[in-house]
Amino acid sequence: MTAADAAHVLDPSRRVKPLDFGGDGITGSVDRDGRLIALNTYHNHYGYITLTTAPPFREDARYDPAAVRAYRASLAALDGMGPVFAPPVIKRQAALLEGAIPHVALRFEGGGSAAVTTWAQGGGAVQLWRFEGVQPRWQGCISLQRCAYTQLTEGGPLPVPPLQTRVMFADGVLTVSHPALGCVAALAGFPPGPAWEQTAEGRVEVDLDCGTGTLVLACGFGPDAFTAREYASALTHQQDIGYSLGKLRQMWRSRLVAAPRHPLVRRGLVYGLALTVPVGMADCILTDHMLLPLSWNRDAYYVARMLLSWRPEFAELVQRHLLWMFETAERADGAWGRCYLANGRIKDRAFQLDQQLFPLLELAEYTLETGNWETWQRLQPQLAALREMLLSRKAPDDWLFPTDETPADDPLAFPYHFSSHLLMWRTFGRLAAVERGAGWDDLAGQIRTAIQRHFVAPRDGTALYAYATDGHGRYHFYHDANDVPLALAPAWGFVGADDPVWRATVDFAFSEQNEGGYYGAHRLGSVHTRAPWPLGDVQDVIIARALGDSDRERVAWVRLEAAAQWDGALPEAYHPETGEVASRHWFAWPNALLAGVALGAFG
Repeated sequence: MTAADAAHVLDPSRRVKPLDFGGDGITGSVDRDGRLIALNTYHNHYGYITLTTAPPFREDARYDPAAVRAYRASLAALDGMGPVFAPPVIKRQAALLEGAIPHVALRFEGGGSAAVTTWAQGGGAVQLWRFEGVQPRWQGCISLQRCAYTQLTEGGPLPVPPLQTRVMFADGVLTVSHPALGCVAALAGFPPGPAWEQTAEGRVEVDLDCGTGTLVLACGFGPDAFTAREYASALTHQQDIGYSLGKLRQMWRSRLVAAPRHPLVRRGLVYGLALTVPVGMADCILTDHMLLPLSWNRDAYYVARMLLSWRPEFAELVQRHLLWMFETAERADGAWGRCYLANGRIKDRAFQLDQQLFPLLELAEYTLETGNWETWQRLQPQLAALREMLLSRKAPDDWLFPTDETPADDPLAFPYHFSSHLLMWRTFGRLAAVERGAGWDDLAGQIRTAIQRHFVAPRDGTALYAYATDGHGRYHFYHDANDVPLALAPAWGFVGADDPVWRATVDFAFSEQNEGGYYGAHRLGSVHTRAPWPLGDVQDVIIARALGDSDRERVAWVRLEAAAQWDGALPEAYHPETGEVASRHWFAWPNALLAGVALGAFG
């Protein structure tokens, strides 16, 4: 590791989690010794599949939140597949080269060392291992599975094929297949050895010679063993693997040269790019690659919003994501679903109002900021039907629109949800800026009036924006870490930062009066997972900037840094006393939202 690389060394005293990488639809993670715990790729029927050391999730536990949480946490502690060393490790050093490429170096008792760099390349992945003074064996308990899709609020389990694993070794190539998936993974680069084959109703234990000195191991996927073997072998037979790695490092260096230097922001940028999955001529954006490799329009919007504000060339990714949402993603009765498989099939059909709005807002912002009218003209014919779908759900006596669930995928006490209406106002206003004279501005005006009429209500003598209402004088007072539009209201121009109702609402949100949403020490969370959420801390950054309160912003950043894992990844929620991960070691949205704030995406 060079002196320049030392700047990217991670602090093992912080919360250690697997290190992630990805590109061109391939995502993966390595354990603390650099061994692969998972390598994932797109599948046209199942959405996303994984070559992994993880056991399958028990199907009879789909509606058991405790079992779901335990399984998801176990993925962060997996032992991977890769070289296993006889002497004990006495020193580990991990780095993200250029902020994006996992590199792990090991030193052993009695001398000897090993180092590995891992990256995605051309629809596959490469591991470059170097050994000195040790002779490891390549071992692992592996299978090829459909991703588990473990949800706390399961919207309907998908049929999963029984786990059947067939592993073959011949001519230095290991192939792993699952007959029902119609896909094979191949790992090429091993020293030649006796051919063998093993099958199991589950995972298969593998034990292979690693050789000595250098091991270039490449993984590729294909519809059959021959194709996968050829693809993986081609990656190992490159003339100069070091040159390929150098080009990748230079690409990341140029991407990040002008980006904010904060590691939590850079995690948002790097991880968001990794989660863009090509689907034909479009791109899906996943919410994470390990726990829930599904797409929520809400989460994907914040990743796309960040990319649009980062570098001009990433506008093309946003354009392809728009094509995925408008032309690939299914709509049931004209409405987008709660969440999607990467192939565009609806996973959960619950109607969430904000999920209908984020694609429209993304299209409007993309058009206004890039001037790409070709994409607007291609997708604009769909807007009439989408507007009609929304208006058909309007309350009969006013401009209120019901939703089945909150943005946390939870049920509501009352049907009309404040932050979704605020988002609707913003979305219609942005569409009006693109398509003048089409009536969007009139709709935005009606929504603004309805918000002020129906959501402003007294609580203990102080006027607040209620979290939800029935439209007839009953209110639920609460604020949730998922409800970012309230924090953005001044930046969007809905109110000034001195507006007394907005000020009173955010004061309430960050107080003990916010039952179920407040977790002490100025921390905002959610009843979805009862703990502080980094999304709440990012809201606090947004609010502090609106108020010009630099001390409040500094404290919010301190909380975010304390909640982050060693690679900068922010979880869904953290324990209020210890800061340990309470839910989801992997979650793109909070880092993407923070990166968007740092890039000025919402100003």
